[in-house]
Amino acid sequence: MKDFFKGAVVAVVVLIVLVVINVICNINGLTLDPVTTGVSSGICAMFIYRGLTKNEKNKE
Repeated sequence: MKDFFKGAVVAVVVLIVLVVINVICNINGLTLDPVTTGVSSGICAMFIYRGLTKNEKNKE
């Protein structure tokens, strides 16, 4: 259950960062492709989650 909450927190943080980047780009007149940003944010979330859980398992 603890890993589920870590995954949820990582997903929320990555989505918040993605929203901030999209707002900044839209203010400057740039449009980001939703397919590539969605895929890249998902991959980043998986790598961050895997790094968090791997570090915890190495400590035990």
